[in-house]
Amino acid sequence: MKRPMSFTLLGLYLGWEALSGFLLAIGARLEPIPDRGPQGLPLLTTVFAAVAAEALWRCRPWCVRATIGYFAVSILAPLAASAATGGLMPGEVVFSILGKLIFVAMPVLYVNHRASQIFAPSPAPVAIPAPRP
Repeated sequence: MKRPMSFTLLGLYLGWEALSGFLLAIGARLEPIPDRGPQGLPLLTTVFAAVAAEALWRCRPWCVRATIGYFAVSILAPLAASAATGGLMPGEVVFSILGKLIFVAMPVLYVNHRASQIFAPSPAPVAIPAPRP
């Protein structure tokens, strides 16, 4: 099965996110990130990014669930880190989640649409009667 170009591009993006997260976890940084919140949250996002990248790259049937999982963790992990440090107001949480969901909905819905086309079950064969002379 041929992988769609959009799955390739999104897989490369998620692979880059996973690589930068793993480097952040071992102490090297590709981009400046302030040290806030618990240490395990960036690694959690990294694992979800790696799983989603593999699912999209290999065009797995569960790629939609992996993509939804990554984007859910990428939205909720920074909010949990901010809540752990005590710097988050309840109104900010709602507006932050809603604002991020607007941007996240487009790639998730696209992956869902393409996956439903790729992994749709083939129709059952219909018996065609033989012609009579």
